[in-house]
Amino acid sequence: MEIEGKVIAIIDNSFNSYRHYKKEIYIFDNLPRSIKKDKVLEALKMVNLNEDYILKKSNDLSNVEYNKLLLAKDLIMDSKVIFLDFFEKGMCYKEREYFKKLFKKLSKDYKFTFLINTNDFSFCLNLVDEYHIFKNGEVEHIISKKDIYKEKVYEYFNNHHLIDFVCKSRNLNHLHEDYYDINEVLKAIYRELK
Repeated sequence: MEIEGKVIAIIDNSFNSYRHYKKEIYIFDNLPRSIKKDKVLEALKMVNLNEDYILKKSNDLSNVEYNKLLLAKDLIMDSKVIFLDFFEKGMCYKEREYFKKLFKKLSKDYKFTFLINTNDFSFCLNLVDEYHIFKNGEVEHIISKKDIYKEKVYEYFNNHHLIDFVCKSRNLNHLHEDYYDINEVLKAIYRELK
């Protein structure tokens, strides 16, 4: 199976994230001496951080900053496969959209492969090329981007009832933009899911 230059979502509700196990380290320790400072600064800029973060310890960082620094280090090291563990958690909408565009560009232009462990369907939508669904540590399904609604991949995400409603309303030619009041949307979701 060819994975070069793809963005792949890993969905495993039983998976224990490693993001809770931050060690007290400097993220940029152990970089080869051949790495130039310009490359480090470029990677930091790419992940929306400044050079002050070079000297920060991991325990002084928020989870968002920590994940960004790990991504910057992977970019500096030219890692062709980058694992992102709940990378989008805690980010505002603007940042999430920025990183989605960045991942698409890096995967297309530079053949980076991103493996994104997430349970956030909205982050994956319009980003991911394939969904790898795990059950009990084994790959249960591999679903392409074009088959996500047909295969009901959204059922594996935490907010699947809302996504199911959106799919059903699209099939009935209802647009969620037709609702002007959040209470009407909630009533419609309730009626559709009964």
